[in-house]
Amino acid sequence: MAIAEQVDAVCAEIATVCRRVGRDPAQVRLIAVTKSQGPAVLPALAACGILDVGENRLDHQQEMMAAAPAGMRFHAIGRLQGRQLPKLAAASFCLHGLCDPDHIRRLGQAVATLGRRLPVFLQVNTSGEASKAGLDAEHLPAAIELVAQFPGLDLQGLMTMAPEHEEGASETAIRSCFAAARALAERHHLPRLSMGMSQDFAWAVAEGATDVRIGTRLFR
Repeated sequence: MAIAEQVDAVCAEIATVCRRVGRDPAQVRLIAVTKSQGPAVLPALAACGILDVGENRLDHQQEMMAAAPAGMRFHAIGRLQGRQLPKLAAASFCLHGLCDPDHIRRLGQAVATLGRRLPVFLQVNTSGEASKAGLDAEHLPAAIELVAQFPGLDLQGLMTMAPEHEEGASETAIRSCFAAARALAERHHLPRLSMGMSQDFAWAVAEGATDVRIGTRLFR
């Protein structure tokens, strides 16, 4: 199936869920995750109106950026490495997955040096899985206060990852993770929620996701 057809199918599913729960589909930003793709997919995405692209690795992000059509916005969505933060600060439209206090400080210093303002999401661990990065509810307020100390960091909201449905997690368990992230965002007056991937984005949208990160469904 062509990329355009895959994009249409995903957008239609988002719209269906939004109608069911009383949301506006325009509130949901579709981020195409291209970590397993080459630059050839970028014009096809742009032709569909998909200008937000998610990358897990800096080197691949830089390769894709060099070939990207004008207007594409690259989101860093992978687990962060401290030594890469200055380059990510320069190359990314938005950075998801920020949670380590030292990374917050280093990123804040990097954007100050660049003289730019960088949208960021703080990652929270609402599944309780040790394999997943993220802050717990107890440490989130301190992280929010730390981000606020750096004028160049523009805190958009929270990011989370649910257990894998393909590994046996139930819809109830997955949606509870998304609902917990929504509750934390509401408690701290944060407007955006980056959550939901190819296998669970419909449940994420139903629970309030504003940014969904879709890879496999667009390129299978």
